[in-house]
Amino acid sequence: MKKKLVLIPLALLLATSIVAIGCPPEEVEQPVPVVPEPVVFEWTMQADVGPGEPIFIYTKEWIQDIYVASGGRLQITLHPAGAIVGFMDVFGAVAEGTIDLANTWGPYWVGYDPVFGMFCGSAMGMTPEETWLWLYEWGGLELKQQKFAQYNMHVLPCTTFKPAELFLWAHRPIRTFEDLEGLTVRAAGLSMEMFAELGISAFWMPGGETPPALLKGVVDAAEFTTLPGDMRIGFHEAASYVMIGPRATVIARNIIINADRWNELPPDLKQIVESTTYKSHFLSLYGLRMLEKEYLAKAKEFGITFVHVEDCLANLMREAYDRLLAADAAECPFFAQVWESQKAFLDEYRRFAELMWPWE
Repeated sequence: MKKKLVLIPLALLLATSIVAIGCPPEEVEQPVPVVPEPVVFEWTMQADVGPGEPIFIYTKEWIQDIYVASGGRLQITLHPAGAIVGFMDVFGAVAEGTIDLANTWGPYWVGYDPVFGMFCGSAMGMTPEETWLWLYEWGGLELKQQKFAQYNMHVLPCTTFKPAELFLWAHRPIRTFEDLEGLTVRAAGLSMEMFAELGISAFWMPGGETPPALLKGVVDAAEFTTLPGDMRIGFHEAASYVMIGPRATVIARNIIINADRWNELPPDLKQIVESTTYKSHFLSLYGLRMLEKEYLAKAKEFGITFVHVEDCLANLMREAYDRLLAADAAECPFFAQVWESQKAFLDEYRRFAELMWPWE
């Protein structure tokens, strides 16, 4: 009797096992994870040049790089100069959020604060390499971002021109200060102040209006931008001589972004914007240099004569710049901080560079 009682549970266990093996368990429907749609940021941007200018083209390529790297999560629509707000209204428009960002040049905004003219490198006569070394290895970027932040902006240095701007176009050679005396010059910004400091009559007019004024004798000499930029608007048809000198040794431009828009971005998109900006700077720097070579050949074919100013005139210009900068530094502690930082950098770096690379 006991054996039968033991066998009955064993039989039931065996039967249950057979049923379990032969009949798969019912499938339980798994919940499908909900993947949130990626947040897409759409920004509006205005350049300070027209669609055919190299800066506009490089900016379009930068925007495309951001679009691809972000998987379409950051989309920027680029407009040419004047399309949304006036040329000189861009700074305020970015600060207020009327447009989200712009590609522009610091010295345009010296009316807001003279120190903006110091961040492009020209005032101190830096080279492009020195400008970027000061920014990224000497604390210059922190000073720059601190100042732009006061106007509700995040700033990223971008395109640097190498070579930079020409000295002057004129109807005759200008090598010395004596050649410059008595002339009326078209200039802008700190350059215009420098000419005035030297006792030279100088005034501003839009770049596009300058070649006709030079041709008609309204001005005797004029500066505007680089060789390709000048020739695109006809300087080579208005004057036969172009002077090479240290008036503007570098043009370092900026991407200015409304701070509220910048702060809305997640960290990975901020990193993408910064990384693509570095790439754009590197490629545009050398692309623009080769474009300069191309336009040098065109200018020579057109019969333009290139003239280098003598050291005596270059030294007078440097001294005039220093007097102007000292005056601004005396009135503004922050301006003085930036100026002293650049002077200290140049003093140390150039002594080091001269020792290590005397052939440069």
